[in-house]
Amino acid sequence: MELTPRLQAIAEQVPQGTRLADVGTDHGYLPVWLLQIRRIDSAIAADLREGPLNRAKKTAQRFGVAEQISFRLCDGLTDIRQSEVDTIAIAGMGGETIISILEAAPWTREGALLLLQPMTGFVELRRWLQSNGYEIVKERIACEGERLYSIMSVKGGQMPPLSPAEQWAGRQNSGVLRREYLALIREKAEKALRGQQAAHTPNLAAIEELESVLSGLITMEKELSTVTTVGKVYAFLQEKAPFELQEGFDNAGFLVGREGAQVSKILVSLDITEQVLEEAAEQGAQLIVSHHPVIFGGIQSVTDQTITGQILLSLVEHGIAAICAHTNLDAVEGGVNDALALRLGLTDISHLKQEGVDGQGRDYGIGRVGYVTEQSLYDFSLGVKQLLGANGLRLVDGGRPVHKIAVGGGACAGMMEDALAHGCDTFVTSDVKYNHFIDAKAQGLNLIDAGHFPTENVICPVLQAWLAEQFPRVSVAISSRHHEVFSYL
Repeated sequence: MELTPRLQAIAEQVPQGTRLADVGTDHGYLPVWLLQIRRIDSAIAADLREGPLNRAKKTAQRFGVAEQISFRLCDGLTDIRQSEVDTIAIAGMGGETIISILEAAPWTREGALLLLQPMTGFVELRRWLQSNGYEIVKERIACEGERLYSIMSVKGGQMPPLSPAEQWAGRQNSGVLRREYLALIREKAEKALRGQQAAHTPNLAAIEELESVLSGLITMEKELSTVTTVGKVYAFLQEKAPFELQEGFDNAGFLVGREGAQVSKILVSLDITEQVLEEAAEQGAQLIVSHHPVIFGGIQSVTDQTITGQILLSLVEHGIAAICAHTNLDAVEGGVNDALALRLGLTDISHLKQEGVDGQGRDYGIGRVGYVTEQSLYDFSLGVKQLLGANGLRLVDGGRPVHKIAVGGGACAGMMEDALAHGCDTFVTSDVKYNHFIDAKAQGLNLIDAGHFPTENVICPVLQAWLAEQFPRVSVAISSRHHEVFSYL
């Protein structure tokens, strides 16, 4: 049994092991196919009319899965309980009908995954979802014959407001069919605008809105232009922070994706977490540039049984590449440690530990040393917390005022002796162990642990600026969802 491209696109978004309700099931092809490939264990096939439901029963019997399907003759979800399903597919009907089905079943906002494929009324559906406590997690375009269909993955929740153009075309900005879909939507919007302009009494508000829609759609189409590739971004970062400078334990580099993949949107983040990945997918980013490697250590398999495996699978499934610049970016000029020193207001900045010279004759090494106006440790520490946006600090008072400072973004407490050798009175770093605090106090060094995230996240604006300057037609954004993982009481 083979599904049509439209149903296939829906089926591919059904999670493994879910309990499915197929509303408006018609021939029952979707639940039958999913049961055949063992994606789901059971299903509910529902339809308002006896004819389609009987056809669904015959399909299930023909393929030997009738006992695993509960057939319901009902209007929408009226005969389906919340406790029976995890995923609900509502496809092949108008957006207005989908709205009426969901209005009658408000429990669908409470954890269920909705796969919605409207035939018409897609603008009204997107607007209604946004206004009624639903979040469009992603949209996928499917082509069947000469028609294009948008399939929305929806959950309960709040989503950022949709622009007028996004209400018409959705937020998805990648995929081979996106350009064709935008052209189709633009044609519909242009037709609607011409109709309003030709009306005996033009609706000026509607005309203004449609003009805004068209302007947004044109911007979306421009973003799809072949701007650059993953390989070109990697080559640029290689010039800025040569990957051969990374430490022996590290795994920095081009870690996921295709070198020739087109890039019009980049998301920058300290880490690649599930939340960052979701954000990238929603924004239509084709590349994530992060500091910490998404693959680290002896990974021997990529499955959905581990967090790393889930992230790697999602990157591939969404067609998102990953470039990770780690200890090489710590060491180079303008990298993490320079960014940290500058953020804290240090002057006369020099290397804490120079390790060598790169192929372009530039010094590199971990850590920096610089100066601030002499002040108390308390005043300086309050400034560190504010400037880095740290949730809290751990520190020990070495008994000296703050003037000459060493900084090491991330876990650099092992460089405390280097700070002392430079005559520093204060060292700002993170992930400090108990014995380091004891040793620092004994040796008269003010030691501040400002947290791993705050001392390294300063590199994200730098990366954004580098990439935006080098690739002016590429949209480069910093993750708004990745934050410090812990807090202090």
